[in-house]
Parts: sequence; C-alpha cells; structure tokens
Amino acid sequence: MKKWYNRSQMQKIFDVAIIGAGPAGIMAAIMGSKKSSVVLIEKNETVGRKILATGNGRCNLTNRFAEVGRYHSGNLEVVEAVLISFNQLETMKFFEGLGIVLKEEDNGRIFPRTNQAQTVVDALTHELHEKKVKVKTSSEVKNIAEEKDGFRIVLKNDEIIYSQKLILATGGKAAHHLGSSGDGLFWAKLLGHTVTPTYPALVPLETVETWPKEISGLRVEGKSTVTIDSEIISEKSGDILFTHFGLSAPAIMAHAGKLAPHLGKNVKIHLDLFPENSEKELDQMLAGVFEKTGKKILKNSLAGLIPNNLSPVILDLLGLSHEGKTAEVSKIDRLKIAKILKSLTLTVKGLRSFKEAQVTSGGVNLSEVNPQSLESNKVPGLYFAGEILDVNGDSGGFNLQWAWSSGHLAGELK
Repeated sequence: MKKWYNRSQMQKIFDVAIIGAGPAGIMAAIMGSKKSSVVLIEKNETVGRKILATGNGRCNLTNRFAEVGRYHSGNLEVVEAVLISFNQLETMKFFEGLGIVLKEEDNGRIFPRTNQAQTVVDALTHELHEKKVKVKTSSEVKNIAEEKDGFRIVLKNDEIIYSQKLILATGGKAAHHLGSSGDGLFWAKLLGHTVTPTYPALVPLETVETWPKEISGLRVEGKSTVTIDSEIISEKSGDILFTHFGLSAPAIMAHAGKLAPHLGKNVKIHLDLFPENSEKELDQMLAGVFEKTGKKILKNSLAGLIPNNLSPVILDLLGLSHEGKTAEVSKIDRLKIAKILKSLTLTVKGLRSFKEAQVTSGGVNLSEVNPQSLESNKVPGLYFAGEILDVNGDSGGFNLQWAWSSGHLAGELK
C-alpha cells in the first residue's frame, strides 16, 4: 500500500490504525501488516489484557462447535459470513502455527496445552514484533476525525496519528477493569453509525426473592428456563449457583443477553432440579423415599435427594413443617414437593452491572457493515472487529472465536 501523505510536518503516518489491542485488534494488526504499515493503539499498559482473563486465566481460545447458532445478534446472516471467513479449524491452525500446542476439553472447548493464557499473549506479542506492527500502549484516544484522505486520531497526550484506514476494535462495555469503557461505541456514533441498545451479557441475575441469600454459595445442577408472561425465551442446562443477590454460574449467565431488553416486564426463571425425571417420576421417587424413611423428620428424609441446606428453603416456600414426620406427609404435600423441585420459580429483578459481565449485548448495527470485509457502508476506510459489533456468543470459547474471525476479516482490508 502506497504512502498517501506527503506533508513534512506529519511524522506519525500509517496505512492502517487499529484502536484496541484485545484479541480482535491484535488479529487485525497481524493480518493488516502483511501489506500495510500498521499502528496498534491501546490505552492499557499492555496488550491482550482481556485474553489473560478468559477461561479463568487459561484462555478458552475457541470451540470446535463454533457455529452461528451459538451467537446472538440482530443480523445472524452477517455473523455466519464472518465465521465462515475464518472458522474455528483455521483458528486452531493459526495458533499451532505460532508454536502453541492445543488441547480439547469437554463440550469442544479448546485451550493451550500449558493452561496459561499468558502463552497465547506472548505468542501474539512476538508475532506483532515479527510483523513490525507499531504498538502504542498507554495511549488513550481523545478524538477521531474523518478527513478527505483518511483519519486523524488525536491521543490524550496530544500526539496525532494519521492513517488511511481505521479499524475500531475497542470492545463493548463489559469488564471495565480490563479497559472496556464503551468509548469505541462513542466513536462509532460520532462517525455516523447506529449503535443498538447495549446490555450486560453473560452476567449473573438479581432476583426479587431474597431467600437465595440463605443458601449463598450452594451449587446444583439442573435446567433453567426464562419466561416473559409465561412465554419461554431461553432455556439452558448446567450449574446453578445461588448467591446473596440471586443466581449465577455460566448456564444462568447465558440468559442475560436475551432477557435484558425485557427487564421491567414479568420475567421469571424456573429451575428444574431434576430435568432427567418427569414430575410423575419424581413423585414416585419421593413416595419410595418417604416409605423407607417414615420415622424421620421430613427435612432429614429429603437429604438423600437435595442438599441439606436447600431442604429448609423448599419446605418454607411450601409452608411445610421441618420437624413433621415423613410418614405424616400427605399425597397432596408430596406432590407439591415434586412440583417445586421441577419448577423452583424466581422473579428476575435485574442484571448485575457491566463490571461483572463477560461480554456486551448490542453494539454497531451489522446492517451498516459489509459482511465480506466488515468495512463501514457509511464511511469508506472504516472497519470494525470484535465485541464493538452487535454480536455476542455463548460461554465456552465462542466470543473469542468471534474476535479472531472478525479481526482476521477486517485486517485483510478488502
């Protein structure tokens, strides 16, 4: 790519400027450097801080089953086109090419063999150096302006960078402590783009009911179903964690993005603690247990079915005595116990903040970008990559795969 500025007073001139040195920005910089001079601008002191936080510090690089059905967006056709352009198998090959040995764990999750996210960051940092990408850390952007022949980027220290093309890869609003403050969304709006409403996604749920506080820290397995005015909008299976504010754990947090736009309505979450059994089968199971433990108090008879500290909560919700003999439990009350264990219902009051969220729901409207390049349909030379776009994936490596795919495509600068 030819240099396009010829003004002696301008010293910081690049073909491509990328704002945001997270996974999408780093991938875009590596790709862009093949045919252009690239500057990667990051306001944190180091690159890849979000990568270090993924997979509990182990970096869940991707997922073998990364398909469009695991993503949420206002335009899944664009999402699918981007994922196809650089899929999970190509992603694995890319990182293996950097010398990283990979391994696969449950549900298709891919990790570095070292179990260290630092391994991934070190390999990517080395590649940036090899590709001669100019990396500017501790460099916060103060202003961006579109000019006739490119973009003018002003940093907080008043340094000015000119570039012919610009890639915004600043992330969304989730995980403020890692640098995602939503400033990229501000720049996208300033440059004429529509940003769909943003909400925390993959984040714990707050409930109206306060009884979860009584069993805070208790983790059980089951199925959770979210309804709005009795209409099902989301179903997930997996761990359920009771907390002082409501519910958490990955399967619970996965509901957040879908229910967020409906907060304020009649949003309920129903916990099925025995998804493998029908209500009738569970009642028969209870009948068998109660027959064998008739001399015990009811609370103790339930100990073989559910955790000890959950039994008092269930009995209190049903208005049943803790100390009553099991033999004295009526068939009607036994059916009530079976029913609540199949549908322990709470009212969703809200979501925890962006500070606790793993990703952002909402972002730059995908209808305003070219699905074959992620270049803006409104501003020539402007590209987007990563979480800044209106895309979020399920937990399990899907969001990092979106970052790699979108960063790779944007960085090709078609």
